[in-house]
Amino acid sequence: MEATIKNPNIDKVLTQMMGKNRYDTVMESLCMTCDGYATEFKDEISKKEYTISGMCQDCQDNVFG
Repeated sequence: MEATIKNPNIDKVLTQMMGKNRYDTVMESLCMTCDGYATEFKDEISKKEYTISGMCQDCQDNVFG
């Protein structure tokens, strides 16, 4: 899967905060938050959210309810 394109400054801040590159992490189907695999999603909206935030389904559920 391919991550959405963000302003380079935003990606730089995310990399500094999380210690990993969001684009590369999404390309590897991993989660930015828990480092687990991000391969199964409830629906297309959750899948799209993954390309934006890099959060797996479990982490999305924890954050968004």
